[in-house]
Order: sequence, then C-alpha cells, then structure tokens
Amino acid sequence: MISACLVNPVRWTVRRAGLLRTAANHTLVRTTTSTSGSSTMEIDAYAMFSRNQYDAHRLTRDMLEGSMKRLAILCKLEDDAEPKQNQRRLLADLGSADGSSSLVTLDFAVRCLQRNCDTVDGYPLLNITFEEHPASDENKLKSTLESNKEWFERNDITWNVLMKSFYEPLFDRNSVDFLMSYICLHWLDTTDLPEGESISHWKTLGDENRTEACDWVHINEATAPLRVQEAWRSKLAITHLAKFLALRARELKPGAEMLLVMVGHPHEFVTLKDGTGPLTRAMKRCIEKGKLRSEILDKTVVPYFLRTVDDVRAAVIVAETFEIDNETPGAKLELIDCRSIAAVTKDDDNGMDGIFDLFWSIHVHCIQAASPTEVELESIKAESRQIFDEVYDSNEGVPSTFVACTLRRRQE
Repeated sequence: MISACLVNPVRWTVRRAGLLRTAANHTLVRTTTSTSGSSTMEIDAYAMFSRNQYDAHRLTRDMLEGSMKRLAILCKLEDDAEPKQNQRRLLADLGSADGSSSLVTLDFAVRCLQRNCDTVDGYPLLNITFEEHPASDENKLKSTLESNKEWFERNDITWNVLMKSFYEPLFDRNSVDFLMSYICLHWLDTTDLPEGESISHWKTLGDENRTEACDWVHINEATAPLRVQEAWRSKLAITHLAKFLALRARELKPGAEMLLVMVGHPHEFVTLKDGTGPLTRAMKRCIEKGKLRSEILDKTVVPYFLRTVDDVRAAVIVAETFEIDNETPGAKLELIDCRSIAAVTKDDDNGMDGIFDLFWSIHVHCIQAASPTEVELESIKAESRQIFDEVYDSNEGVPSTFVACTLRRRQE
C-alpha cells in the first residue's frame, strides 16, 4: 500500500496565489455560537457543541507540555547564539473553529512555556495565528479572541486570523516556532476531487465499475467495500495527510514541532457493534418505512477518514516524497510520538441532546449534498435521534478514539 504511493511522487509548486499542482489562573471567555472548520459541516452549530470533544485536548496535555519544554530550551539556545530584541515567536492553531477550545489549550501551553523559560531574561514574546476554513464565519472567531483581550494583554501576546484551508501553504518558509491542530485532520481535502465532481464521486473510488453496494455513508464502517476502503486509505487518507505534513515541514523552523490530534478509529459515531454507523442505520430504516429514496443513501458520503497510528506512520513516510518548489521538506520531519487515545464524547449539561446536536452538526451538510427533500431530511434526523436513545447512554457518553502525534523538523 505504501509502495504504491511512492511510485509516482506528487510535485507541488508554491505561488503567492496558492498551491498549484504540477506533478495563568483566570477565566477565558467562551462564545455560544460559531462556525465549523469544514464546509461540509453545519457552520452555525458545530462549535457550540464541539466542547463535548474536549477530551482530545485534555488527554494530550502531556504531549503539549513536552513540546513546550523543548520549545523553551530551543528559545534559550537561539537567544544565546543570536539575541534579538522584541522578536515575536510564531505559534499557530490550525482549525480554530470559534477559538474557545483553542484558547483554553493555548493558555495551558503558554503557562508551560513560561514556567520553563529563564525568567531572568523574560518570557518569549509570542504572536499566535488562528487558522480557520474560509467557509467559516471569520467575525465569530474574531469575536471570541477580542472578548479575551485581557488574556492576550496579560501575556503580551499578539494575534491574527488566517482564513485559508490547511491543505495549502499558510506561512513563510522557516517561520513557525510551534503548530497545533485539534480534531480537524480527519477531514479530507475536497479540492482533490476531479473538476465538476461532488464528494459522492469518492463513494465508488476503487470500484469505478460500481460492482459494490453503496449503502454506507462512512468509509470506516465495516460494511463499506474493502476495495473502496483501501483506495480511500492509500489515495486519500495517507496522501492528504502526507501533503499537509510536507507543507508544514516547509514552514516550521529547524527544531520546531507540531502537535496534531485527529479523530481516530474506532469511533461509535461511525461504527456501532454491528459494523454500521448510526446515520447509515437511520437512513436504511427510513427507506424501509418509505420515508426516503434509496438513491439518497447511495449518494451520501462523509468526506473524512478515521486513521489509526499505522496510517499516520505511513503518511509520514509518504510525506518524504512530496516535492515543493523542487524540495522535499517532508523528509526533514521526525516522528517523536504517536499514540491512540480512548476517550468519551459526552455533554454533562445537555445530556443526549447535546451529544446528538454535535453529531448532526457534523453530518447534516453531507446529507444535504445528496439533495434530499426537506421531509426526507427531517425523517433522517428524527430516526437518527431515536437510534441515539437506543444505543447510547448519556451518562456514559459515546466511546471514541483520537490519534495524536508530535513531529519535529530536524535541525539542519
């Protein structure tokens, strides 16, 4: 599988217009509405309920603390070698949504960094870039950041917002001191679709003659055809992550690190004990009841892939082959840590309603892309909500998995 990806390495050319294919103890303020990091999600609802996935941040705190300790050492070595007055170091958060969860995690990171720095010389000055998908609402992200003005001022941190896709160049070469991304990278790069095609095109990837059934919506479902699963893994999941890694390797300073946390496999939003996901099960029930046309299920597909640790390791290898301006920056990356983390998605305030609202905000636009009627869409939603009551316990939450990795650009 990996060797097939290595046969014809992809070449990319960076231009100013984008990427062209050529071969402390205080309270942070949380807003109540936001946008998602992907145009396939419900942009007004996702971030309101994304806090229910904060386990992904909490359970990787040791990895973040380790990166901050090493960054403190690197800052001191650089300052001792070449002191620079008033130079700000660049930290980046990719896929910030409304910024609420990001700020809580960044508060932890900044305090770790400050604890480990030489206080005689003062703390490093920081600038933080918050990146979010251009389909999202920039004003809502900025509103969260502006409402936490006191935190930024207290820590002498400047900030800016960058509305771009993280599957394209974001920063200058050798400019980023630390980068993090939480709960975003399982979404695939939909710009990789053939011109004029919708995401339903991927449903028959590896099965162009359409010999397999299309009665599934998540590629990680056990009922998805094996040949299609393998095509997604090699041509989409591994390749897209490798592209992301190569781009970021070019932007990281030598010795700089990135911490990436993505939704992993298995996750019971996607695969229940019988191998199907709750959304597929709901749509099949609607078809049986005469409330949904079967073609809507055939066309519905969610463009994310829940990776394993092995998938991430494979992507790191493939990243070494990506050429950007006649260079292979991905070859400079080293994987420091990669782990699978068992977690629970739950809502202590809103119970099952909150859990379901998170689920629906993630998936509703993928259903809408298949052009159901409003009545059909409401039937799917009602049936999905019923299934949640049947299979989940709001007190226990939904079993989930995250894959977390720390990578560093080697010193030159």
